[in-house]
Amino acid sequence: MRNLIGPLFLLVSCLLFSVTGTLQQLAPEGHTPVVITEVRMLLGSLTILAWCLLNHRLPSNWSGVPWKPMLIAVASVLLYQLLFFYSVEEVGVAVGSVVAIATTPLWAATVAFILFKKRPSRFWVSATALAIVGVSLINAGGGLQSQRIDWRLLLPIAAGLCYGVEIIAVGKVVEKINPETTMLLEMGLVAILLFPVIFFFPTEWIFTTRGILVSLGLGVVTAGIAYPCFTYGIKYTSPIVASTLALTEPLMAAALGIFFLHENLSISMGLGMLSLMASVIVLIFEEPNNHS
Repeated sequence: MRNLIGPLFLLVSCLLFSVTGTLQQLAPEGHTPVVITEVRMLLGSLTILAWCLLNHRLPSNWSGVPWKPMLIAVASVLLYQLLFFYSVEEVGVAVGSVVAIATTPLWAATVAFILFKKRPSRFWVSATALAIVGVSLINAGGGLQSQRIDWRLLLPIAAGLCYGVEIIAVGKVVEKINPETTMLLEMGLVAILLFPVIFFFPTEWIFTTRGILVSLGLGVVTAGIAYPCFTYGIKYTSPIVASTLALTEPLMAAALGIFFLHENLSISMGLGMLSLMASVIVLIFEEPNNHS
């Protein structure tokens, strides 16, 4: 039963993460990805701070914080947030979510090999090929001429890289401190770094009824609750399994984008998304060899 705790928390976090892009699209006119990111990180960190204070989860000695992986995680989540929200603006919730999350395990395996010489299995080659085919099909179905590349797809691909790095870095941090403190520091530092954006970008939309609801959804639900679940799950799950379970996020996000936001997808784009998700499924068969 204990072996299921990590994956269960990761599954819950991914389902909560899946509504992030949809909430952004429902935000009032005038919202921008940078302010959305700041709102999410600020309210998320305050939610976790309140939880930590009520449950006495703050550490008495902060000297145990592994600052090197923590700062890498902060930089990664900051870049991921911005790249993801901009990608949703450019290519839609369904495509942006699937490309970003489905490429994450490939990036996670690549980064793990570069940093820790952890060689991916032979399945990684097949998964990479499927991912390349998937991105190519999405590009071909985006309404552009076949000889042109839709460079907007680089946004979710880069977001996937940042997510992969974050998964590995956070895994190192939670070996030393509890998940709540990890996420409090990560989101709090991102919120501090981004705070000046409120003086340069529109913020009036936040104080409307819809803006308040969207902000609470982004900050409390998809960050304050979801991220501690994510970090707790990471503590008891390997990076490849974590990345594989993350497949539930783009599946739900794509469904919300198509059925709730009425996003249009061509047959080629649909096949591309299936190919990307198939690449993640292939990596499931890699896991048993990782512990040999």
